[in-house]
Amino acid sequence: MDVTERIETVIIGGGQAGLATSYHLKNRGREHVVLEQAAQAGNAWRTGRWDSFTLVTPNWSFQLPGAEYRGPAPDAFMPRDEIVARFEQTVDRFHLPVHYGVQVTSVEPRLEGKGYRVMAGETVWETQNVVVAIGLYQRPKFLSFYAGLSSKLTQLHSGQYRNPAALPSGAVLVVGSAQSGCQIAEELYQSGRRVYLSVGSAGRVPRRYRGKDIYEWLTLAGFFDQTADKLPSPEARFAGNPHLSGRDGGHTLNLHQFAKDGVVLLGRLQAGSETKVGLAADLDA
Repeated sequence: MDVTERIETVIIGGGQAGLATSYHLKNRGREHVVLEQAAQAGNAWRTGRWDSFTLVTPNWSFQLPGAEYRGPAPDAFMPRDEIVARFEQTVDRFHLPVHYGVQVTSVEPRLEGKGYRVMAGETVWETQNVVVAIGLYQRPKFLSFYAGLSSKLTQLHSGQYRNPAALPSGAVLVVGSAQSGCQIAEELYQSGRRVYLSVGSAGRVPRRYRGKDIYEWLTLAGFFDQTADKLPSPEARFAGNPHLSGRDGGHTLNLHQFAKDGVVLLGRLQAGSETKVGLAADLDA
């Protein structure tokens, strides 16, 4: 039998946006709850990033309310474990009402009046406000033909990759040349692996320009103040981010340098069956 709870606001998702919203509501004394399907805070960072992962944004830009970076290295790049720790500390320090292990299955308008019914397991939350804070990238995207590739091939999404030693021996095909793909490809070839990189349309920017990090220039130019309605199209929200790295103090990633270092650059992956793949002839010089 379902249990009905009544509360002013339900926040779905306990990531950056969800915790930031909870922090501000708590400071204003507003009744609310955060429903997070994972078992711990910072789950996407904890379980969906590789071992050597760092932010590609400088530490000074880490502005999770209540956990803003105030340390001695504002221009360095925060490693994965510190990111996770800051999420945990935010929840604990401010006693945010996060319910872990709770999956929301539906949100419906209340038939009898204003507000919503949020179904989560055996609990129905009746609420006046719902904040959906689940982020953009919640499910790995695989091309349809992947299922037809041989079981002899190890296939991993970037969220499952951990380090070069965790992969079977042999060459590696990395599909995608945005931030994750390029950072993983760099780590693999620097570890001695033969790497093939299927290149997409993501662009690149320099790590630093005229003494400032590229993110400082973007901040000064007002780039991060743009709202979604100012994007050229709704699809632009899902475009690959320009490749950069925060590892080893932060550096520019350059496909031309990759090629000089022995990485084989290839066109977009189009098809595949068993142990063969088809590639587009669209690799720009």
